[in-house]
Amino acid sequence: MMDDRSTANLILLAQLHYQHARWWTLAAAWIFGRHRTVRHLGRVGRVSFWRGQPYLLSFRETATS
Repeated sequence: MMDDRSTANLILLAQLHYQHARWWTLAAAWIFGRHRTVRHLGRVGRVSFWRGQPYLLSFRETATS
């Protein structure tokens, strides 16, 4: 289990890689990457690991009832 700071660092690093990646790298990460769901501050994100780099594919607010 990751602590809050580690989760936040993973999300920030994955977003940085996402912003600087080319579209075919993002497509490969989405199709072939290992996916992980992360929860942080009331949001749910999907991080894909492709060739040792994390990419943040989505980050949404959780639905509250």
